Amino acid sequence: MSFLRLFVAALVLVGGIFATHGIRPSPAAQTHRPLQEFPAAIASWHSEDLPFDPEVVKEIGVDDYTNREYVGNARPIELYIGYYKDQRSGDAIHSPKNCLPGSGWEPVRSALLQISTADKPVLVNEYIVEKGAKRDLVLYWYQTRGRIVASEYWAKFWLVADGVRHRSTDGAMIRIWTTAEDGEESAQIRATDFARRVYPQVYEFLPN
Repeated sequence: MSFLRLFVAALVLVGGIFATHGIRPSPAAQTHRPLQEFPAAIASWHSEDLPFDPEVVKEIGVDDYTNREYVGNARPIELYIGYYKDQRSGDAIHSPKNCLPGSGWEPVRSALLQISTADKPVLVNEYIVEKGAKRDLVLYWYQTRGRIVASEYWAKFWLVADGVRHRSTDGAMIRIWTTAEDGEESAQIRATDFARRVYPQVYEFLPN
């Protein structure tokens, strides 16, 4: 990372600490639709809930979430959506790049992936991880106020900016996970197609 990028990242993080702790909650904050109402069927995919243990929910500090496995004609895909209504009090979105290594998943590579949607192309994170002989593919992005952000730094920037402008620090992280045992290319096609179908559904459940 260059000195300029490091300086900008540090400035954003420091600014976030001061700004988010100095902002009062908005008395008229927008609400989100409960994520348990998220469609259990998407196209030919149907799902079952994979709820977290209460200890895990407490650890990640999420206010609302859904975690499901969708099964269709291809290999299963796991969808996680975690929503935080206020990120001032220490409960903030956890980056998979920080959490997965702590769960024993070793990073293989990461990149940005463009997904075409009916609205406009969006950039998301593509993350290849492995644990022993198992290799998986993960797509994830941050979403708030109708904005799709891949970068953790820009997610922090918009957290601060929205807090100042709207007195709101809510946000969500969307993660799509599938096996890459049939090859990374096949996993990418499968996950990308699923993300394209899920994106408009997610948009309806979060404040804009």
